[in-house]
Amino acid sequence: MTYKYDTREVTHGNADGFYAKIAKTDAGALDLQEPYSFTGLRSTSFETSQESNAYYADNMEHVRLQGKKSTEGSITTYQIPKQFMVDHLGKKLTNSTPPALIDTGVNNNFVWGYAETVTDEFGAEIEEFHIWTNVKASAPKGSTATDETSATPKEVEIPCTASPNNFIVDSEKKPVSEIVWRDDSKGTVRGKFDKLFADNSPGKLIDFINEALGTATTTTPTTTVSGGS
Repeated sequence: MTYKYDTREVTHGNADGFYAKIAKTDAGALDLQEPYSFTGLRSTSFETSQESNAYYADNMEHVRLQGKKSTEGSITTYQIPKQFMVDHLGKKLTNSTPPALIDTGVNNNFVWGYAETVTDEFGAEIEEFHIWTNVKASAPKGSTATDETSATPKEVEIPCTASPNNFIVDSEKKPVSEIVWRDDSKGTVRGKFDKLFADNSPGKLIDFINEALGTATTTTPTTTVSGGS
């Protein structure tokens, strides 16, 4: 067999950020709420770690055991949508005119998603959609500085943790934490994504996720999933 490189490519960009509140029906089933767009997104960063510890006997490594996966990261943005603050950052709106935000609410978990661009060595571009199925956000971090001869916009970092969602499972019934769905040359995934935000008869996020997982009957592009073990 002749040695051959794959087509060279790089991934860049961070756009089409969206979030959706995770809820349950009265019967205890998963109920993903309407997805909202996230304006001002600068970057998304998640890192998954997994401890691997060696145990020794007879003066040699006897066995190596791996712990559970743990994913932490952050969302960096120029602005935070008001709905996101209320639903996922523990804020409440007061009854004043205009309303003020106070920090006595609840940090509800949410689905987080965004798109990256993949460019190959010949200049062809294709999109790759990322979905984290169960995210918890913590209090945002940011600092302000005085304006001088030039003004620098304030960036806000929202620390997050990501976990598998026990209601979103793969074909082996294992909970999934991340879905990476690369589009095809026909823009199949982009079309499905845009339908989520259509003015008339928008698609449901859970249907979009199920198609990515291959649980729907429609033929779809290749999907990569990762989850907790």
